[in-house]
Amino acid sequence: MVVVCGVDEAGRGAVVGPMVVAAYMLDLRLRRRLREIGVMDSKSLTRARREKLYEELMGVGGKHETAIVEPRTVDAVLRVMGGAGLNSLEAKVITGLINTLKPDRVYIDSPDRNTRRFKRLIADGLDDMPGLVCENKADSRYLVVSAASIIAKVTRDRLVGELHRRYGDFGSGYPSDPKTRRYIRECLRVGRLPTIVRKGWKTISVLRQTSLDEFQG
Repeated sequence: MVVVCGVDEAGRGAVVGPMVVAAYMLDLRLRRRLREIGVMDSKSLTRARREKLYEELMGVGGKHETAIVEPRTVDAVLRVMGGAGLNSLEAKVITGLINTLKPDRVYIDSPDRNTRRFKRLIADGLDDMPGLVCENKADSRYLVVSAASIIAKVTRDRLVGELHRRYGDFGSGYPSDPKTRRYIRECLRVGRLPTIVRKGWKTISVLRQTSLDEFQG
């Protein structure tokens, strides 16, 4: 029996809310079931479809693990703040998931264009060495990575929903979202950024300067 695992994340580029890294593992002989239920890259699915597939993935016979990376943890590793960088953090989180699941083969969606470098970061911390395939856009090439992308996205969406109830509707949390930018601008106006905001992101410094310019004007 060969056990394969896919790994992907959601929320890496967000300025508000956590990053979620997910690993989905199943017997290679069951992989065809992923195609049968319609698994594909989460970005090409509606939210309702992702939610449905998430539940179906739980019944296919696979196993999953997720890691929630809070904004303060992301801030701590940002190079602009003296840290080792987000790729280093993500590799460490992925290593932990692989060490927990112990698959025979792992397919990873690399955030680094230099996939060999990212692969080395992961391999350095592994207890045992499975077959490692580390590629850009792996979520659109390997169904087991697509499955992980669905789990990561649904998990983050649910967490963001909880944060909305606690902190107000800040939108998706991504810098391209006007609602997110308005939320951050209002936080800056009152002089308080909540802990759910990644303070080391360039978006914050840009919006802070914009708010200052508006005030001075």
